[in-house]
Amino acid sequence: MRRTGITLITISMLLSIALLTACQSSYSVSRVSSDKDLDLSGNWNDTDIRLVSEALVQSSLKGGWINQFRMKNLGRNPVVIVGTFLNRSSEHIDTAIIAKRYEMEMVNSGKIDMVADQNFRASVRQEREEQQYFASEETAKALGKEIGADFLLQGAVRSVLDQRGNTRVRTYYVAAELIDIETNRKVWMGEETIKKVIQQSRYTL
Repeated sequence: MRRTGITLITISMLLSIALLTACQSSYSVSRVSSDKDLDLSGNWNDTDIRLVSEALVQSSLKGGWINQFRMKNLGRNPVVIVGTFLNRSSEHIDTAIIAKRYEMEMVNSGKIDMVADQNFRASVRQEREEQQYFASEETAKALGKEIGADFLLQGAVRSVLDQRGNTRVRTYYVAAELIDIETNRKVWMGEETIKKVIQQSRYTL
């Protein structure tokens, strides 16, 4: 009788363990192409960065400011430096990714020259100063040879959330502008909008 009781307890424990194991959530990881559009939560993601950057770059390259600058400066490319790109949305958005993607597209276009922004300029200057003491005279880079930027790129990300019941509409507004550093004149302004409709079931299993 006692052995039967122990057996029942053992079976009960095994069943409990099996039930707990079955209830545990499982997950899997798979690699996909970096340019595949994925949107799991409806929040800002890498697809939005790509779409916004491409649209803003195309808009700025089509603007007349490039040709106007070349006509006044013997055909040379305008030089642009990246300034502040603010996040004024309700989400945590790394705006540095937007700025860097924009900068990369600009450089690859061959129509615009970019110079190092404030985050990298200090380290480049330090390296140049150290070369005056530690590098050979033939290879040391001279001071005072930096290329001055003609235009400053800056922008901001804003978001608006509209909700009714289980449906949410999230809209992102990404604006950018180029400012003539010498005159403060805005030579180009652009804005790209991303709108998402997010529907969530009332009951989930």
